[in-house]
Amino acid sequence: MFQRLVALLFITAVLSEPECSKFHYEEQTLNKMIRQEIAMEKLRADMAATQQQVLDALGKLAETTNQLRDDWNNERTNLKRVTNDLIEETNKSVRTFAAEMEKLKGPTVAFRSKDLVDLTPSLGETLVFKTTTLNEGLGYDNKSGIFTAPVAGTYTFSVQFCVHGGKNMYYAIVADGVEIKKGWFCDEKWSTCYTTDTVAVLKKDSKVYVKCSSSSSLLVTSSSYYWNTFSGVLVKS
Repeated sequence: MFQRLVALLFITAVLSEPECSKFHYEEQTLNKMIRQEIAMEKLRADMAATQQQVLDALGKLAETTNQLRDDWNNERTNLKRVTNDLIEETNKSVRTFAAEMEKLKGPTVAFRSKDLVDLTPSLGETLVFKTTTLNEGLGYDNKSGIFTAPVAGTYTFSVQFCVHGGKNMYYAIVADGVEIKKGWFCDEKWSTCYTTDTVAVLKKDSKVYVKCSSSSSLLVTSSSYYWNTFSGVLVKS
């Protein structure tokens, strides 16, 4: 195209006529057309270059977008994995803590009994409470009245006796043959219920029971409104 324009200019220069002639006018028109053609050619070249730049920029933008999407997917996968690992580790820690707390808590040992068999016990007699309302650990025997410690530990024991007015109740709580609590309940006029307790550190299979500790005349009463009771619980193993 450019060679054709140059040839036209050359012919125009050779065949130039006086400025007032018809050829002079045509020459100017041709020169104007050539300049316009050159300008259009440059414009097309600039537009093509701009278009290529836009296409290049769009290509880079697409690459960047794809990279960001891939990075986001990777981060989301990593975050999910880290979250799952954290949840699993937390659950493991909770299970471990619960197991340790269970170990610290130790076994449950507790008993509660009522209904004294002999309401006029004699000196040295083991007091038997025939109705067992609680026996976790199966330590209390309501036939013999004796509690046998299923595990070693610190225990607390409690007894309640309801005594007729004017009568006496002498008692002792015994652990492995040793009296660890002794007392005397009485009221000159009124029938009254009395409660006492004690603490003992026992070995496994230690024996604990309540006995009558005096030969004085005794009379212990019971009804649906008040009970004679013997109970105990493991405080710490």
